[in-house]
Amino acid sequence: MRKLTALVTSVALVAAMSSTPAFADIVPTPTADPTSADTLAAMQAQCDTIAATYDTGDGDIWTGEVVEGTVTLVSGPTEVSGTRVIDESTIVGSGVFTPAALYIDGEPYRIGGSVNMFGDARTSAGTWSESTYDFTADFDSTFSHAFSCNIYQEDYHPEQTIHHDAEGVYVIAGDFGDSEDAIRGNCAAFTAQGDNDPQPDWFGDPFHGGSDANPHCQFEGTAAYDEVIPESWDDPALIATVAGVAVDQDQTDSLLGFEDHGGSVEVSGDFFVGQVVICISPKKPTPGGTWQTQNGYTGTNCNTTYFNSAPWGGGSQTSQGTYISVPAI
Repeated sequence: MRKLTALVTSVALVAAMSSTPAFADIVPTPTADPTSADTLAAMQAQCDTIAATYDTGDGDIWTGEVVEGTVTLVSGPTEVSGTRVIDESTIVGSGVFTPAALYIDGEPYRIGGSVNMFGDARTSAGTWSESTYDFTADFDSTFSHAFSCNIYQEDYHPEQTIHHDAEGVYVIAGDFGDSEDAIRGNCAAFTAQGDNDPQPDWFGDPFHGGSDANPHCQFEGTAAYDEVIPESWDDPALIATVAGVAVDQDQTDSLLGFEDHGGSVEVSGDFFVGQVVICISPKKPTPGGTWQTQNGYTGTNCNTTYFNSAPWGGGSQTSQGTYISVPAI
């Protein structure tokens, strides 16, 4: 960044900025936006694809879950043309200053042993070749969003049928038997009869028992039955974590920038341009040789009489130099 030259004492800047200012050199790095829905969808698509590679078609369910990682700036910020808004209160001229209305302020003075006299050159207007200023503008940036995929497996269990035997006892009732085996024999006999009553009320296993309506074959307990367990899946279990390919995400931010090489500016005010020679003493005066004015001096003090008593504006006052070139008057 260039520093502003110390020649300017006061300045009133006018709106004469170049219509196409240079792009700024100093702009803050924007903060990455949160991961967008589109970026998350692109990540999830990768995780789905990775999870599918684990599927062997055995009924297990494989899923991929996005795990977001670091976010890195890969390009930008790049200024969007046409969006710059300049803070005119911050404009400062820089570069080369070209005065527009040069004049000499005050009377000549001497510097060291020089045989010439000098003056303060000032101007009330001029142009700086460049400028610095603050501004706001839109900037495009691209951030790389890294991520990984947690791969989960839900183990499949097919439908099952579990047979449960009857549980209970055969009851000896009356004189229809003197042991459980005898009762079982009665049940077997009634079973062999097929559709004879009271077969519909029998229960038990391996023989059918009966209710109190048939004391020949009574079974008290739980009948045999089949238990059907539906198909099911275990809770998801983390099997692997696989890195995904980072997804780029574009964003636009309004940023405060500093321009250190802006366009030229016209200025008005009071400017000290520098010390310049305003009275030149000829190198080899001839009879009648005279002083010559320079750099816009219009006063009457370019003469030897004034030279001999002129104030010093700088340098050594004891270094008299050689004054053979100073005119007689």
